[in-house]
Amino acid sequence: MSVLEIPRIYFRGQIAWDPVTTNNYPVSSAPAAYDEDDGDATVDAAAVRADSVAKFRQAAIDQVVSAGNWNPHGTYRSRFFDTSISGFDAGSGLVTTDPFVNAPVDFTGMLIDTEPYGSFSSQLFFDNMSFGTAGGCRIYGERVTRFHDRYVNFSANVNNDAIAGVASVLWQTCFPKDHGLQIDTFDSPALKALASHMDEPHVLGTMVRFCTYRTVYYDDPTLSNGSPGMKASGQALQAKLNAGGFQPNPARSLLVGTVGLWRRADPMHEPGDRPLVTKHVPIAVNPGGKTATCGTAFARLGPDRVTLDLSNCIPAANRDTDKVQLGDLKLTATDAQPAVAVTHVATLSPASYSRSAYEATSGIVDVAIDPDLAKQLAGMDLAISVDGTTYLAETVLRAIPDDPNLYVDQGLPAQARVQVHERGKPAGAGIAVTMSELGVSQPTAETEITDEEGTVHFVLPTSAGKITGLVFQPGPHPRVPVTATDFDPQSFTYMYLRVRPGDADIAAMAPSWENVHDYVLSNWEAMAPCMDNWLRLGDREQVLSYAALIKRLSDPKNFESLRFMPITRDLSVGQRQLLYAFLDSGSDEAPGPGKTTPESTRESTTSFDFGQLSRSLRNPQT
Repeated sequence: MSVLEIPRIYFRGQIAWDPVTTNNYPVSSAPAAYDEDDGDATVDAAAVRADSVAKFRQAAIDQVVSAGNWNPHGTYRSRFFDTSISGFDAGSGLVTTDPFVNAPVDFTGMLIDTEPYGSFSSQLFFDNMSFGTAGGCRIYGERVTRFHDRYVNFSANVNNDAIAGVASVLWQTCFPKDHGLQIDTFDSPALKALASHMDEPHVLGTMVRFCTYRTVYYDDPTLSNGSPGMKASGQALQAKLNAGGFQPNPARSLLVGTVGLWRRADPMHEPGDRPLVTKHVPIAVNPGGKTATCGTAFARLGPDRVTLDLSNCIPAANRDTDKVQLGDLKLTATDAQPAVAVTHVATLSPASYSRSAYEATSGIVDVAIDPDLAKQLAGMDLAISVDGTTYLAETVLRAIPDDPNLYVDQGLPAQARVQVHERGKPAGAGIAVTMSELGVSQPTAETEITDEEGTVHFVLPTSAGKITGLVFQPGPHPRVPVTATDFDPQSFTYMYLRVRPGDADIAAMAPSWENVHDYVLSNWEAMAPCMDNWLRLGDREQVLSYAALIKRLSDPKNFESLRFMPITRDLSVGQRQLLYAFLDSGSDEAPGPGKTTPESTRESTTSFDFGQLSRSLRNPQT
């Protein structure tokens, strides 16, 4: 199951990030900001209208230095570059001589946040992904669901302390074999090994999992938050922006990834393997004298091996991403509580998790074990320790929501389906699952009991436009509430519910250009100056000339598409109705008497405040 099964194909390279960053500012914190509840760009706490678009754009530029707004002219596009196949494993270890090795990996997506003020709800919307080239050895997948960021690790590289440079993130999606997946094997043993499993009934297709890390800003890997260099880089960007023209400022990260089998029991968007959750044991990182911790890892038990995914786990010792040398990692197992006997499973030397090993096999480590021991481990709890201190320990039950970033229109019914996994496999009936709201100080929780398939369903509130984080905890004694300070994406499973406001008052307006520009298009025009490059949203004639295209790109059925409009996915039903009425009429009918204006509104071992960490990733001055 998952990319931890054999066969697997490895790739590595880089990704460019080019999001608009102005929407990372709450209404109360900056002149140019974003109201999450209403889905409105705001300037000086007022919703942007046609006459304040220019003011918003200038305020966003002014915030480059004053508030760390490092990319107000972003395109949202995220692209792989210098990325290629690096090897494969069909069961006999790493092979780098396959004809598929060095083939390019192509990916272009849009980096969008459900909850822009935090770091736990980023998504990559895309149309397809290609490994190799058309006409040659290739895997080609048509998107069914977007990539979601999971298990944000704030300790991945604490010396790379520029905005989100300290963090690493896991991304995962799957490509169904009955939905356009192509595996063109030619003379590649790697692709032949992968393709040979596609006829198996429990194999649904291929899974892609990758980890992004060591993010660099302003194309300068030496920058640190609050440093003179960071300030100078911001000032230089601000000067370019003020001089005119379109000035995107993408960041870039390294990445390692794996392609493998997607089986029926595997979640599409995050690991369903056995989670070895971090205990946040402090690790001294030199140079710099800073403290890091391990990130959560994942394990799969095979007939004669244990496979570990350490891609998001071992912290870097320096900006160059050399791994911290913890010494020998002891993989152990114990019977379920209250048992105390410990079984030694294997020892991982520093060479197995070094930088070179990490880059060669995307952080995946295979450990050979006796088949009899493998059978014994199926019901035992795994852990990793160093010199008697436990760094990672298995969480037996995991409640994983089907949709980690769910969008719904106000008033429509919605529910969360949650699958409980027990030691990496779907659980059965009778397990309590508690859903609570993330970030609230007062306890709010619901509990449901799993059915025979190990699933529960929660009815979700949609009566008001709002973004809500939801945490899922299986088993007895859930922690409620889970506040922003308590929340750790390495430990909890979670989802975000984005209820777009109905905006019935906007739908009821006369379909004039003034109303459409004020209450629909100005929002996009202000937040995303990149739109000017192909469609000036403040130009009535241009908007009308693109009417058919605008309607097609903003059609809800195209929501998952790379080119959906608006890019931010926050168009309300009322806004769409007013926009379409204007596009259909093509008229400039004056608004009725008294044109109406809707009101605008809106402890671990190392003592991390994950809420503060999340905010700090968006602002280099924090």
